[in-house]
Amino acid sequence: MKDDNSPDREIYLHGHHPVVVDEHARRSADRNAAYLLPHLKLGMSMLDIGCGPGSITAGLAEAVSPGQTIGIDMSDKALDRARADAEVAGLSNVEYRVADAYDLPFPDDSFDAAHMHQVLQHLADPRKAVGEAMRVLKPGGVFGVTEVDWDTAVFWPRTPETNRFLDIYDEVALHNGADPDFGRRLRSMFEPLGVSCLEISALAWTFGDAASAEQWGDLWRERIQKSNIATVALEVGISTREELATVGEGLHRWGQSPDAFFSITHTEALAWK
Repeated sequence: MKDDNSPDREIYLHGHHPVVVDEHARRSADRNAAYLLPHLKLGMSMLDIGCGPGSITAGLAEAVSPGQTIGIDMSDKALDRARADAEVAGLSNVEYRVADAYDLPFPDDSFDAAHMHQVLQHLADPRKAVGEAMRVLKPGGVFGVTEVDWDTAVFWPRTPETNRFLDIYDEVALHNGADPDFGRRLRSMFEPLGVSCLEISALAWTFGDAASAEQWGDLWRERIQKSNIATVALEVGISTREELATVGEGLHRWGQSPDAFFSITHTEALAWK
């Protein structure tokens, strides 16, 4: 995944503000790669592409231990967090490296398994990244990919602020050359590669109780004002600082509503080389 620190690289939609990295560090293999875990075995070698702060990577590493797991990302900030958390957890079979999803620094047929979580939607050439991941997989290796489809996002109750939030998110993503609805495209990424087996499924993330709705509303109140979404929206005139503050407060109020509900669909793909 491309970092947001260099202007000659693709812009990562969310950036690496602490509010983003902290939220990504809440993810886990048990919750976010459950579809892949049954296909992992002890002793396998694993590559996690666009691993961010490594919270999913850590669970994948545990699933294949003592096999080696390598997590790659283009963000030093995220990888520093990943290394620190791995040291605290005592994980000895995981390594983190700065590397480019378009040009993986590994020979052909290097890994038994590979994983991407919410990476392809941010890339200008996702097909190239998929091809690189398949290149470094061993014959018979498995590749697990999760991608969101923001067009399936449902807020209830709907408000002017929740509606405007979705508009801003889409406009910033498209401006960056990203695809916020990438989940629906996963099959089209793999079919031309002639994979030996392909399984496509979908999972809805839901925030339908008081605690999770409040957390979701407050998370996006922060991210719509402090993440790279805000930076781009302000730089290119998609929004203003005043509007972002209004939208953020609206998301907070939505999360406090006694009937607040949010869901969004994620597509999950398993491909075997």
